[in-house]
Amino acid sequence: MEGRKHTRFAVQLPVSFSGDQLSDGGTIGGTILNVTAEGCAITSDAVAGLGVYLQLTMQLREREEPILVDLAAVRWTSARRFGVEFIKIRPEERERLKQFVKALESTS
Repeated sequence: MEGRKHTRFAVQLPVSFSGDQLSDGGTIGGTILNVTAEGCAITSDAVAGLGVYLQLTMQLREREEPILVDLAAVRWTSARRFGVEFIKIRPEERERLKQFVKALESTS
């Protein structure tokens, strides 16, 4: 088993995702279970397949604009969960994400 590059932080945050390769073709909701600055694990009734590319909208904090991930790749899947790596995210969005993770680090 490969070692992790980044510490994961357990959370329960709303996320929606969409992608061309999803069976229903629409936007699907789920919950982020853990997050790093490089990716996250999601639970949802609709699990994206391995290697599928998605767009994510993550609501990290109430009363703040969601963070948009333009391109994320599904790296693992299991029953109702899957993990994604953030591939393409605008610099200002990535900075907001890094600040969010840094805040989680300081409280753990």
